Amino acid sequence: MDNNIINTGYITGADYERKTAASADVYEKNDSSFANMMSEKYLFSPRDMTPAEYKLYFHDRVNALYTHPSQKRLNWFIDITDAAYRRMQNDPAYEQRVLNFLAKAKSTDFGRHVPRFALIHIDDTWEKSYGYTYGTQDDERARRAARKKRMEAERAKKARRKKLLKEYLKKKAQAKRLQDKLLGERIAKQKLEHVRLLESWNEDRQRVQASRAYEANLFMLIRRELQLASKPPYQS
Repeated sequence: MDNNIINTGYITGADYERKTAASADVYEKNDSSFANMMSEKYLFSPRDMTPAEYKLYFHDRVNALYTHPSQKRLNWFIDITDAAYRRMQNDPAYEQRVLNFLAKAKSTDFGRHVPRFALIHIDDTWEKSYGYTYGTQDDERARRAARKKRMEAERAKKARRKKLLKEYLKKKAQAKRLQDKLLGERIAKQKLEHVRLLESWNEDRQRVQASRAYEANLFMLIRRELQLASKPPYQS
């Protein structure tokens, strides 16, 4: 089974940059690739190849597929049975279906959750084929990015709280100034009313006192008149 396992690994450097523009559903051909050599030798008919030649030919096509940058350190293991090789060699539609599936898998963007291993098993029927990923890479850069994102979120949260507190204190100060103004106006109004009432009371008291003084004077005059009227006439 070892000769049926294709470890595609990952592509780096200039060759990787050249492949980033390729579509996920197609493969690239290298003029010096084994696939081209075999195609030229057998006039583009993989059916004429030997099983060993076809395996190398297919291996070359898989390695030419575009790999997403997030999979740079992902270990790929593609397990293809001999029966699957025979069917793909004689069934171009099945071969293309397998290549499209592998292209889609290798072009997947895992983001910050890149698995450590990815296994794809290809058999002579699609029902018996499967694929899965295992583990998660210990990506220090991803952890730093996540930590930075959390710190930025925390700073934004603190800044938001500070802004809300500042707005609250500002509104509270405005409300306090308005309350003090209204209270001052009410106190001033009460003072004016108190002064008015006091003045009115003083005026009333003065009128009462004046009335009493007038009545007292009038009483004294009447009494004086009565006293004078009660004396006998003067006799010589």
